[in-house]
Amino acid sequence: MAKKRVTKYTLRRRRAVAVLILLLLIIIIAVIANACSDDKKVSKGKAKNKSSTSQTTTTTKPSQQNIIINTTTTAANMLNQNTTTTTAAEKGGVESISLTFYAANIKVGDKKMPIVTMSPSNAKDKSEIWESSNTVIATVDEKGNILGVSPGTCYITVKSKSNPEVYAEVKVTVVANEEDAETTPTSSDASQPTYVKGVLIANKSYALPKDYNPGLDPTTKSQFELLSADAKKEGLDIHLSSGFRSYDYQKRIYNNYVNAYGQSTADTFSARPGHSEHQTGLAIDVNSIDDSFAATPESAWLASNAHRYGFIIRYPKGKEHITGYKYESWHFRYVGIDLAPKLYNNGDWITLEAYFGITSKYE
Repeated sequence: MAKKRVTKYTLRRRRAVAVLILLLLIIIIAVIANACSDDKKVSKGKAKNKSSTSQTTTTTKPSQQNIIINTTTTAANMLNQNTTTTTAAEKGGVESISLTFYAANIKVGDKKMPIVTMSPSNAKDKSEIWESSNTVIATVDEKGNILGVSPGTCYITVKSKSNPEVYAEVKVTVVANEEDAETTPTSSDASQPTYVKGVLIANKSYALPKDYNPGLDPTTKSQFELLSADAKKEGLDIHLSSGFRSYDYQKRIYNNYVNAYGQSTADTFSARPGHSEHQTGLAIDVNSIDDSFAATPESAWLASNAHRYGFIIRYPKGKEHITGYKYESWHFRYVGIDLAPKLYNNGDWITLEAYFGITSKYE
């Protein structure tokens, strides 16, 4: 098949068409590029306008907004503060109590007062309530003045009147004045009995004369008979087993114990001659005179009622280091209906040694 011949004219026309097409493409590209450039300018302009508007708004309105916010915050704070203050006032405002001291040793007749600080400092009601756990030992007035009444230990409490759950305590130990105890011979050859504030003392430190033989004290006897009769009404049998003992009689008893147990052991439960309370005529032993008595109903009744008749448990349990003798549930001493309740101390017996501030030790 023969090829078709292309003339020069045809070639020129084709070239012209190609050039036109190329020019059109260039023009189209230029138009598109220009349009894109305008869009960017418009976008930047809008962004600038928005930024300017935003800045204007922030500059103009925020001051007003800040004022509103600050006012609201202040009001809220004031509301919270008022609410807190009102609640504290309702409770009295007292959250804690502190004292200048929490333990004190004072003598009988002396006074001492702790300084109280209630917190917070702006509490409206700082009224105080003062109490003593044992007014026989120490009392306290409405201002917090603590007065030593008799030897012993008790607790003084101060509370917030508006909030009683908040309190503080002072442990008070009252000791006897040394001048109250008469200094007398401590040997068994004492020439006269020892009295402290009118109370006859016979222990390991203070002895009685060999010829001191008063017999059983009449008041002691009558008060014991009254005690025994009242106990009998309750179906109890409390009877006297041992009363007055002379110097010589006590000597025989003591020597027998020394021979059986040795002196150091005998000294824990038997008095040397001249040092026995039985020689005063004011001491009595009841019922079985042994450790088994402590478990009886009679012992329990005496422990709770003996003081009402003027008697005390002379050698209480747990006070061996003070009296020098082991616990004797059966041994009672008459001290009078005025002193006995003080020594009873709500069941926590105070010894004569502790009450008068005297010792009980052999030389």
